Amino acid sequence: MSFGTVGILSISNMLQTKIMRQAVQGVCLILLLFFHAPGTARAGCVVSPVGVPSGDGAAEVAAFYRNWGEGCIWTDRAASDLYDVLSRSDLHGVGPESFETPEISGQLKAGRGTDLAARDLLLTRAALRYARAMQAGRVDLADSGQDIAIPRWEPPVATGLAAALKQDRLSEWLRALPPSTPEYLRLKQALAFHRNLAARGDWPALALEEGRRSLKPGETSEAMAALRGRLVALGDLRARIGGDRLDPQTVEAVIRFQSRHGLERDGVIGPKTLAALNVTPEERVRQIALNMERIRIMAHAMPHTRVEVNAAAATAALFEDGEQVLRMRTVVGTPKTPTPILSGLIATVVVNPPWVVPRSIYVGEIAPAIARDPDYLEKHDMFWREGQLVQRPGPRNSLGRLKFEFASPFAVYLHDTNAPSLFASGNRFRSHGCIRLEKPLDLAVRLLGSEWPRERIEAAIAAGETARLPMSRSMPVVVAYWTAFVEEDGTVEFRDDIYGRDAALAALLRDEAPAPSRTDTVSACGA
Repeated sequence: MSFGTVGILSISNMLQTKIMRQAVQGVCLILLLFFHAPGTARAGCVVSPVGVPSGDGAAEVAAFYRNWGEGCIWTDRAASDLYDVLSRSDLHGVGPESFETPEISGQLKAGRGTDLAARDLLLTRAALRYARAMQAGRVDLADSGQDIAIPRWEPPVATGLAAALKQDRLSEWLRALPPSTPEYLRLKQALAFHRNLAARGDWPALALEEGRRSLKPGETSEAMAALRGRLVALGDLRARIGGDRLDPQTVEAVIRFQSRHGLERDGVIGPKTLAALNVTPEERVRQIALNMERIRIMAHAMPHTRVEVNAAAATAALFEDGEQVLRMRTVVGTPKTPTPILSGLIATVVVNPPWVVPRSIYVGEIAPAIARDPDYLEKHDMFWREGQLVQRPGPRNSLGRLKFEFASPFAVYLHDTNAPSLFASGNRFRSHGCIRLEKPLDLAVRLLGSEWPRERIEAAIAAGETARLPMSRSMPVVVAYWTAFVEEDGTVEFRDDIYGRDAALAALLRDEAPAPSRTDTVSACGA
C-alpha cells in the first residue's frame, strides 16, 4: 500500500463479534484505517481499533484520520496545548467537561504508559468538537424552534486542525477559533464580571415591607440599605451612602438599572424592578452564556455591514463595516405571534405598499370585526381582489409608507407603521411577527444611496402611488434574539425571554450528546 492511502479491510468474525458486544445498540460499523509513513515506522507503533460513538462526529473523525496520512498525530506538547485551551472554555460560557477534559487530564497524567490509540483519538475528537463549538456553536439553532431560518454552517475544522498540527501552530489556531467581534468580546467580559459576583455568594432576596408594592422617589423604606448595596454590586450606584429615603442619587441609579433591563424608566422600585434586582448572578451567567452560544451559531450570517433586528429588545440597527450608524426602536411580534429568527437580503424598498392581509389575520381578527361592523372594510380602505383581502396604500395602511422586502419562509418584513405612538411604549411586542420601524425613512435613505436622496423618497411617498425602488446593492438583514448584550459604552443589558427561546436553546444544549445508536470503530495511531 503506498504512502497516504487508506486501507478499509475486513476483520475476523471473532474481532467483529467482540467489538459489536461493546456497541450500545444497533449495528456496529467496523472501519480500520491503516497509515503507512515513508521508510521504517516508529518502533512499536501499531494500529489499534478504537470505538467512537456515531453521534459524536464519528464521520468527521474518521475522515480526519483518513486524510492525515502520517501515522501518529498528537505529541505531548500538542496534547498539553490542547488541554490548556479546553480547560479555559468556561471563559466562553462552555464547561470544559463538554470537551472531555477530565479524560484528557487522566491521559496526560498517565503519560506514555497509557493506551496511545485511545489517547490519540480522544484528543482528536475533543479538538474537533471544540473547533466546531467555537466556530459554529454546539447545536443547530433551528432545532430549538420551528420559526428559525438560520442556515447551519459547517466550518472546515478537520482541515484547519490538520494544518495547525502539521505547521506546529496548534495553540495559535485554537485561540483564534472563537468570534472576535466587539459584541462577543464585550459579552465575554460581562460573563467574567457576573461570575465574580456569583463567586462572592451572599445574594439574598430583596423585599419591601409586608403588604407594600412599591417604593417611590422620596419615600422611605427599611430596605434602602440592602437596595443600595445591590445597586452598588451591579455597578449602577457608586456608593451605598444614604439613609432610609429613596434620594435623587439612588433614583438615578434605579433608572439606570431599569433602562438596561428594558423596564419602565420611572425610578420607582415596583414588582418588576424588584424581580430584576433579585435575579441571581448565576442566572445571569447562564443567560449570557446562552447568548454567546447564539452568537457563535449565527456569526457566519452576520457580516460587518448589515441591518440587525434584536427581537428580544424590540430594536433595530444598521451596521456599516462593523460600526453602528443608525439605531431605532421597533414593534415586534407578541408572545403568541413571535418574530422569527432569520437572515436574508433586502433588495427592494417599496413606497406606498398595499397590504395583502394574511388569511390567519383575516380569520382571527378581521372577519369577526366585519361581523360586528359591516362597514369595517370601507373604514379601513380594504377591498377584495382575486380572493385576497387588500388594504390600499395610504395613511390607514398598516404597513405605513415604506416596506423593505426580503425573501423569508415566514412572509415577514420590515416596514413603516400607521401607529407610531407605540414606539414610545415600554411594551413593543404587539405585531403579528413583522418588524415595524421607528425610522424607516432614515433607513431607506441609507440603503438606496445617492440615487434616492431623502427629498426624492419623500416626493415619491407624497405622490401616493406604489413604487418599487431597487437597491444598487442588496443589504444583508439578520433578525436575532439577544436577551443579553453589551453596548459600546460597556453597559450590560438584559431582556426577558419573552418568546421562550433561551429556555428552548438551554434544553437543546442539555440534550446535545444523546446516547449513540451504534458505535463506529476507527483506527488511531498507538504504540
